[in-house]
Amino acid sequence: MTREALLSYLGVVAMITVTPGPDTAIVLRNAARHGWSAGVRTGVGSALGLLIWGLAAGLGIAVILAASAFAFTVLKLAGAAYLGYLGIRMLWQAWQRHPGSAIISATEPHAAVSARALFRQGLITNLLNPKAAAFFTALLPQFVTGRGMAAAPLVVGLALIAAVANLSGQCVFAVAAHRTARLIGRRYFEPIVDGVVGVVLLTLGGKLALGNRT
Repeated sequence: MTREALLSYLGVVAMITVTPGPDTAIVLRNAARHGWSAGVRTGVGSALGLLIWGLAAGLGIAVILAASAFAFTVLKLAGAAYLGYLGIRMLWQAWQRHPGSAIISATEPHAAVSARALFRQGLITNLLNPKAAAFFTALLPQFVTGRGMAAAPLVVGLALIAAVANLSGQCVFAVAAHRTARLIGRRYFEPIVDGVVGVVLLTLGGKLALGNRT
C-alpha cells in the first residue's frame, strides 16, 4: 500500500469519524445521562462492531451480504427495529424525567446501567447497520490490491485504523456531552437529550427501514 493510498484512506476514515450516526447519538445520550465513562463504554462496543464489519468485508462475508437482497433486507429491518426500540424507550424515559411529569420526580435518581449493557448497545447498533457493511465493501477493495491470505494483514490493519478512529471520535463526543450536562444541569439536560436522541433514532430507523440499498 502506497503512502498516498494510506493518506487517502485516513482522510475517508476521518470524514466518517466526525459524521454523526446512530452510534454517536447513543454515545452522547449515555454520556450525558450516566457520565463520560458510560459514553466511552458504548463507544468501545461501537468500535468493535465496526472492526467486525471491516474483517467481514476482508473475508468476503460483507460482499455476500451485499449481493443477497434477502440477507440485506433482514439486516436492514432488524437494525431499524432496534433503533426504533431504543428511540421509543428514550422518549418514554424523557417523559418520565420531565419536571412536570407525575410519573416520576425529576429529582429522583435514575437506575444505574451496567457496563455490559452500555457496551452491548454500541455493539448491536453497529452490527445491525447494513451501511457499515456497505461502507467497507465499497471502500476496502480500493486500497487492498492482494487477495486471499496475502491481503489479510492489510485488511486487518485498515479495519483496526477505522475502529480506533471511531473510538477516538466517540470518546471526544462522550466527554463533550458529559461536560455539557454538568454545565447545564442534569435535571434539565437529561430529558432534553433523551427526547432529542429518541426522535433522531426513530427517524434513522424509519429511513433505514424504508430506504433502498443505495
